[in-house]
Amino acid sequence: MALERVDGARAGRAMVTMRDGTRLNTFVYLPIEGGPGFPVILQRTPYGITAAGCDDPYDFRRGWLPSASDPMRGSILRGWRALVARGYAAVYQDTRGRHGSEGEDQVYGSDVDDGHDTLEWIARQRWSDQRVGVCGSSAGATTALAAASTRHPSVRALFAQAGASSIYDDVVYEGQSIELERLWLWVARNIPGLSASHRATAAARAGLTVPELEATAAAAEARYQALDAARASCPPFRDCADWMRLPLLDQPVFATWQPYLDEILSHPLPDAFRARHDFRRDIAVPGFHVTTWYDIFQTSVIAAFRELQARVGNQRLWVGPNDHYFVYDPSFWPRDPFFEWFDHWLRGSDTPIVHEPPVRYSPRAWTPDRADYRADDWCAAETWPPLGTVTWRQHLCGDGTLSAQPGDAAVRRFRYDPRRPLPTLGGRNMLIAPGALDQRPLESLSGQGLAYLGPPLPTDLVLAGPARTRLHVSSDCPDTDLVVKLVEVHPDGTAALLLDGVTRAMLREPDSGPLPLEPGAVVTLDVELGHIAHTVAAGNRLRVDVGSSNFPRRARNTNSGNLLLAADTDADIRVATNGVHHGARTASWLELTLAPPEPSAPR
Repeated sequence: MALERVDGARAGRAMVTMRDGTRLNTFVYLPIEGGPGFPVILQRTPYGITAAGCDDPYDFRRGWLPSASDPMRGSILRGWRALVARGYAAVYQDTRGRHGSEGEDQVYGSDVDDGHDTLEWIARQRWSDQRVGVCGSSAGATTALAAASTRHPSVRALFAQAGASSIYDDVVYEGQSIELERLWLWVARNIPGLSASHRATAAARAGLTVPELEATAAAAEARYQALDAARASCPPFRDCADWMRLPLLDQPVFATWQPYLDEILSHPLPDAFRARHDFRRDIAVPGFHVTTWYDIFQTSVIAAFRELQARVGNQRLWVGPNDHYFVYDPSFWPRDPFFEWFDHWLRGSDTPIVHEPPVRYSPRAWTPDRADYRADDWCAAETWPPLGTVTWRQHLCGDGTLSAQPGDAAVRRFRYDPRRPLPTLGGRNMLIAPGALDQRPLESLSGQGLAYLGPPLPTDLVLAGPARTRLHVSSDCPDTDLVVKLVEVHPDGTAALLLDGVTRAMLREPDSGPLPLEPGAVVTLDVELGHIAHTVAAGNRLRVDVGSSNFPRRARNTNSGNLLLAADTDADIRVATNGVHHGARTASWLELTLAPPEPSAPR
């Protein structure tokens, strides 16, 4: 690899060969002075490693850099100028089948082997001192976690923000339902980045020539525009033919361009495919994990921290307010810990971050005033949830209330028609509107389900940790989804969404395989709602909404009882009458995690 001087660095490009002969487009930036070996920071991304507006994916002279007005945006973190200025070698790589790399894009399916082979290549270079940090944001964080999971001896630390550590178990199949909005919109938005070799492979698989495949690009873009525009309809999404199309498999245009989409949709139960994408189980290095309370990847980031802190140690977790994209705003951060983290683990520097409590979090889950937000009230903790938290249980009662006691053994029923699903309105979304949105526009729609309203709170209720519900349910169909929302109702009627979750009923015990519902039989299932830090003000009320749809955040359950839900057609749709049971013997309840009486202050 030839090097030349580029704006304060020695830089070059290589096509790095993987074990199967596929070559990946790679940029390297080295400090002008020092060496010969440097600590290395590796970043692999499907979003391209050149600057915005650069048409040549091989032009390392225009390697990705953040804009001056948006210094923290991008799946690549901090930029090569900042890295070489600190004495690091910066390595960027297009992932397989993306932009300048060869091969076929398989949406993280190749990132363990490719990450390992890239680390092997780095280890053979004279400019590497055998100390490597892997990092990235969003998809770049997931590829970093995949590389770290190889346990290559050169990897000393990772920094992963807003990315999944087990992408299919935690996100795509959360609650064994199918997370739909990200699949459709993300695949559509990323078609332009598919490499020439991916396009040739996809065309051959579809029986097309490459020009014939390219001719469908306009159709793919038109379909994306229709999906995106459906958010503005009233009600949103459910009258859009592109969103409502069944089956989910073999989607027009999308599955032609990205054949791996059908593979993703074809694993309704935990299996070897999903296990291969559980990257956190094999990681054994110090890790810095960042997320937000309304990040689509929140539960996966927190799971990585908790599991690795218990098994490996030397982990950090920072959680701030708002959505997936707020991590790119400098105001999100109490301070920038990036170089503190890598200076310690790659260079042996005694930096403040290693002496601080492992967890820092915002006590505000959502702040509408992003421009004026200041991260000056974050709390510190030794664990997540913080030490001293307690669980607080409220029973769902047959009269539609929340109470400390289970109440009478009544049954409340609701009708769920998959042809008229309840639209998504807020929550941990990525490409449709996220956050603590007011749920009142949904209250008059069919498919709303049941509501359980608590009394006005006499004092503030400070939440800090996970929430879950246990439901005793029945149905006249062999399968259905149970969707639960936790809502904060203000005196003026505003009903702000705090948390939501889902469980597919027939897969309520996924390790046991399919357990179809018998008509009238009562079963127990849990719905995990995620984590939150938030104060419910005195005088406000809590409400629990129970239904069977949250579309298109979750794909519609057709109630058919067919295991491979993605293959169901309109002919498989059944209308379900679902029941929630109450009382001491079939209790249904909400369980929240309450903060210690006096949360510890930042140190």
